[in-house]
Amino acid sequence: MVGTVAAQPSMRHWVAVVGGACALLLAVLLGGYLLIRGDLPDQVASHWGTDGVDATSSPASFVAMTAALQVGTCLLLGVVAAVLPTESRQTLGVVAVGMSAFFTVALGGSVFAQRGVTDPHSATVGGWLALGFAAAVPAAGLAWWLLPAVVPPADERREPPSAADDSPEVVLPWSAPVPAGSGGYVVAGLLALLAIGLATTPARWVAVPVILLVLAGVLAMTRARLEIGSDGIRVRSLSVITWLRADPATIASASADSVSPLGDFGGYGLRYSLRGKGFVTRSGPALVLRVPHGADIFISIADADLPDALAAVRRLLSAATNLG
Repeated sequence: MVGTVAAQPSMRHWVAVVGGACALLLAVLLGGYLLIRGDLPDQVASHWGTDGVDATSSPASFVAMTAALQVGTCLLLGVVAAVLPTESRQTLGVVAVGMSAFFTVALGGSVFAQRGVTDPHSATVGGWLALGFAAAVPAAGLAWWLLPAVVPPADERREPPSAADDSPEVVLPWSAPVPAGSGGYVVAGLLALLAIGLATTPARWVAVPVILLVLAGVLAMTRARLEIGSDGIRVRSLSVITWLRADPATIASASADSVSPLGDFGGYGLRYSLRGKGFVTRSGPALVLRVPHGADIFISIADADLPDALAAVRRLLSAATNLG
């Protein structure tokens, strides 16, 4: 039976990919330290504030702290991946491997840069922070490729359109804007203030561009559209960024429910929780897609668009059933 096929990636696969990558990067960090420890001063810069170096430690302590941070991050995200819906494992694996690469290159590189330094307060390692972000991107991309999210087709009887149903007639493809709500704009405003506050600090060349990139992503989420067509159900922004995609073969039925972004998903935008997967932008109505072998999907939608959205999904499922 199709229903006996598990959603992917499995935790065994996740541990093999993420654990293997984190172990390799940890070996690079520790091996690099062992090769250069004889060239390091007794104390190295270990923390930078707005006015430069504001803390030092022994090289061994700093490397041990970095290793603990790296291992702890991978373990924590592994626990979260085991608890949340299966589809979240790809995203969590990307974060774990990307952060591990950043710690190895940025923090490990900051130690490498201090070979022969006599005064740790004079250390400058801004270039290594930038390299850390640069290394995190391909590492995260590799994790994304190695951890494909696969949801088996639904083997339950789909909800057919009823002849007595007074659902509106819709023509596919159908689309409607996802209501922005106020949460995204609040987050965008806070990120803008943070970028302004960091603009005069030594971290500005790395931190400010990253914050602005995140800010652009948050603003893009406020311009998202729900699209329902022969290629499936998607939430996209600017016709380029796809936040969420659902294959009609994996969906058993569609219904309406009410969601609270903070209460049900812990935040706004693309989220995972014990309740399922969601693109939630405000408290109120949501289109709910029931996925028997994966995470149910919740998409915020305006009251006026909800009947048409339900009718469009049901028409899509009916067409997919007839083709099958």
